Amino acid sequence: MTTMFRTLPRKSAAQPSSSLPFLPHEWQTYHPDGSIKRVGKLDVPDIITFVTGKRWLNRTLYPKQATLLKIIFLRADLFTDYDYEVIAEWEQNFKDSGSNGTPPGLIKRIEWLQKEREEQQDKFGYFDERGWFRELVLVLGRRAGKGYICALAFAYVLYRYMSCWDPQIRFGIDRDKRMTCLIYAGRKEQARDNLWRDIVNVIQGAPIFKPYLSKQMGESLSIFSPMDLEKRDKALRTNAFSGIDPATFKIDPLPATPMSGRGGASFAVGMDEMGHMIATGANRSSDEVWRAATPSLDQFGIDAFIMCPSSPWEMVGQFYVEWQQAQEIDPETGFFAYPEKFMLQLASWEIYEDWEKAHEIDLFPTDTEWDGDLHEYRNRKFPRLPQLFRPIQGYDNAMRRLEKADPEGFAVERRSQWQATMAAFLDPKKILGMFAPIEGPDGQEIELQMITRGALSTYYKAHGDPGFVNDNFGFAVAHTVTGLDGYTHVVFDYLHQWEPHLFPDHTVDLIQVTDEIWDLTKGFPIDDLSFDQHQSMHFFAELNNRVRMTPGLPKRPQIHIINETAPYNLKVANTFKVALNQGWLHAPYYEAAELQLKFLKFENGKVTHQTAGPVQHDDIARSMFEVVFHHLERQVSTFLLEGVPLSATMAGGHTPWMHPMSGAEKETIDGLRAATRRQRNGMGTYSPARGRPFVTQRGFTPRAGRFGR
Repeated sequence: MTTMFRTLPRKSAAQPSSSLPFLPHEWQTYHPDGSIKRVGKLDVPDIITFVTGKRWLNRTLYPKQATLLKIIFLRADLFTDYDYEVIAEWEQNFKDSGSNGTPPGLIKRIEWLQKEREEQQDKFGYFDERGWFRELVLVLGRRAGKGYICALAFAYVLYRYMSCWDPQIRFGIDRDKRMTCLIYAGRKEQARDNLWRDIVNVIQGAPIFKPYLSKQMGESLSIFSPMDLEKRDKALRTNAFSGIDPATFKIDPLPATPMSGRGGASFAVGMDEMGHMIATGANRSSDEVWRAATPSLDQFGIDAFIMCPSSPWEMVGQFYVEWQQAQEIDPETGFFAYPEKFMLQLASWEIYEDWEKAHEIDLFPTDTEWDGDLHEYRNRKFPRLPQLFRPIQGYDNAMRRLEKADPEGFAVERRSQWQATMAAFLDPKKILGMFAPIEGPDGQEIELQMITRGALSTYYKAHGDPGFVNDNFGFAVAHTVTGLDGYTHVVFDYLHQWEPHLFPDHTVDLIQVTDEIWDLTKGFPIDDLSFDQHQSMHFFAELNNRVRMTPGLPKRPQIHIINETAPYNLKVANTFKVALNQGWLHAPYYEAAELQLKFLKFENGKVTHQTAGPVQHDDIARSMFEVVFHHLERQVSTFLLEGVPLSATMAGGHTPWMHPMSGAEKETIDGLRAATRRQRNGMGTYSPARGRPFVTQRGFTPRAGRFGR
């Protein structure tokens, strides 16, 4: 196989260098003393040779790191049996878990990108016949070598840009304009000390880059292109050298501010620990920085390079969006919607697995005629990695102790699992438990299903959370049963949200929704139907009118509006949380409900939804809160009054809301207890095991041992 870049013999000194359309074989630099130094050929080897070769970067790798680099640079032709096994393992893990490995279909994605490059190369004459994934989304745990991999990959991209001789001409950029690589982080010091430093260390320590290093300052590194050397030496010979750094390439660490990267021509961008970029002071969130930085890459098209290495954090922000897009399937084509985005998600130690047999694993396929992109392995054995003596990370006893001490934090930081929100109001495990199958009378598991018709003898409560005409509308219906523990349990029968984008003109059709709610009201039939006070007068008036005008209803539902206040909302939310943690809630699976409950956060004394990220609604969650509060208000109040230890826990390792209690939380608990005392009415403490009835503020009297109220 010949070199992937077209080259021409070195032209004579009499011929103007500007007439050279492609890379010369050799370059010469002229020094003031008249000496001539050969810089050498800018031929480019494959990625593995470039990283491990002594004349190139001269770095070492772990076996799975080598596989990852081949993937990044689309070198399926260099996959060995080991590489295919690793890829199959990563794909299967992701298929099984959805949060470890890489989405299935990687080989097809590489083939698609190679075909796209061939088509565009014929049209635009791209300088590189192979290319790379335009964007890397590396969701890796702490100490998994994210920065090291990105530094090696960037060095290869940089060298391939250098190999096109005069990159400004190639990409239609002004001949004196610099091409930059911008490294962002939450703070400039973080960018400088981590990913930028990794890149600088790799480049400065590489034999191949030494002739091209220009200036390395405390917070910047500039690198010559071959054309820069010719320009500089010509200026020295004619005494026209100004002292201004003429290097084409510049690598800068920047803070996460929207203005810091504007105005330049960036061929590469790095977003260090992107999942942890938050808006503080002058620094902005990853969403804002992303929108400001990525337009600078437009001129480079598919040859741009974006690095997003980060451990995961909350399921909000641009890093989570990129993670989602990297696996998104286009419903029309059945193929990846964003094939240029490669995502890999691994625990801290997984990239170092198989370290003990690194020296036994083939780096290159042995069953082909390939002898190196530069034929450097002709009549030679392919090299292997050196023997390694330990991994950087391993899942050992120390790791197991860390996991036992802080399982939630370990899952995020080490196992590289997303946290719904670091201020999560509800425990994700408890939420999943609510959707789990329930045990039937014969001991068999029963998976709950949505229903729209109920039993006349059962008491059904429903609540609607209307939004504006261009916002979501949530609805929930539930009844109660007595659990095996003697307590009243809430069973959701129906969960639904009306979404504006499913209606013409993205506007919720109030008449259609009213008709559907009326059908549900008659179908169960519903005993009590409430709405939030926002945007609900239409439903209140219209449905009450239909009740009055419809004779022969089996039940005449009570339809009313709840006037919510901040203390009331907190009381309702906390009632739901206690019931959830005690296992008193059961529901058929509904994805929108699961996501909304997971993304709820407790902030400034309020339970609210996220304002950024993929889930920014709580309409179904609010509807479920109200239904549970209606059914279990007294039971939860009594439960708290008797001082029974609660199993409530805060996701992410946070302290439960009861310990210690803020002023607002203490007021809520005191209110619950006071309400319980007022409502005893001489009946004594309610005990579901003894079947004692109680009277709620709404006047209904359910009894233990019977369905509903």
